[in-house]
Amino acid sequence: MRFVADPGQIAATRRWATSVARAAGASTHALRITALLVTEAVANAVIHGPEDGDVVVDVETRDGVVRVSVADASDALPVLRDVPPTASGGRGIMLIDRLAGDWGVERHPRGGKTVWFEVRL
Repeated sequence: MRFVADPGQIAATRRWATSVARAAGASTHALRITALLVTEAVANAVIHGPEDGDVVVDVETRDGVVRVSVADASDALPVLRDVPPTASGGRGIMLIDRLAGDWGVERHPRGGKTVWFEVRL
């Protein structure tokens, strides 16, 4: 799925990603985690990437895992923060770190990056 960075695309992306995971037999728990983490990863790409840049989301399932990749044109890498309970934001990567089975970031040779995470089905 490719779209110009727009917060209005977050819900559609979440629905699409969870439908792919559901079709692969994901449990209710895995679907909830996938929905939350897709929301966070896509929101980060929309908020922190270039305003008119593309966001590209890929979802694949194999070997009992759903892997979601979210690419944007920003070279800024995500930062894992220890966020106080009173903060209004900044928890996206912390949630991905705590809830995903695995996650990482890949830099693109021509600029930009992909943040990916995996959730056991």
